[in-house]
Amino acid sequence: MPDFNIRSYQSGDRDAVYDICLKTGDSGKDASHQFTDPLALGHIYAGPYMEYEPQSVFILNNGKNLSGYIMGTMDSKAFYDWMYNEWFQLLRNTYTQPSGDPSRWSRTEKTINIFFTEMNKKLFEEFPAHLHIDLLPIAQGKGQGKLMMDHYISHLVNNDIKGVHLELSITNKRAFNFYKRYGMSELERDDDSIFMGLHI
Repeated sequence: MPDFNIRSYQSGDRDAVYDICLKTGDSGKDASHQFTDPLALGHIYAGPYMEYEPQSVFILNNGKNLSGYIMGTMDSKAFYDWMYNEWFQLLRNTYTQPSGDPSRWSRTEKTINIFFTEMNKKLFEEFPAHLHIDLLPIAQGKGQGKLMMDHYISHLVNNDIKGVHLELSITNKRAFNFYKRYGMSELERDDDSIFMGLHI
């Protein structure tokens, strides 16, 4: 059985974190086959967190390799403002916005289009922080998710943060049940996503 440990993010972890983001990008399953650009998904759900607030990124190690991560930000509004105005601006200088009928776009094109779209992210006053957690199959079902959540919540408490939220796909029942068992409450949902929060 792998010997797991949680540690702080290091700059040399970046490529492996992007890879984990892709390999868990289909509601926890491997999304590699859905993307012609393997970095596109990570440019939204991994890269900006490592750049903006690396002190809020924690890595799950299994001895030799990275098995997962938990990351987020203590101030969601400030993060999203920076993400659109600075992080996405760099990407807009590199990528071309997709054109044509959006209903015919590939998942890569739909993802790249987010770089060019005004952000309309949900904000919750009582839950200013938010997080993402992704674990590779080798680390799933072994209690590591709870340990990583505990580690991250302690980090937020140490920084006087009183609440945290997250967004998950409405089809990801396994994740929903995990967060519910952890003590998170559903805040709201729409056609695509469920938002959950935790007072800490």
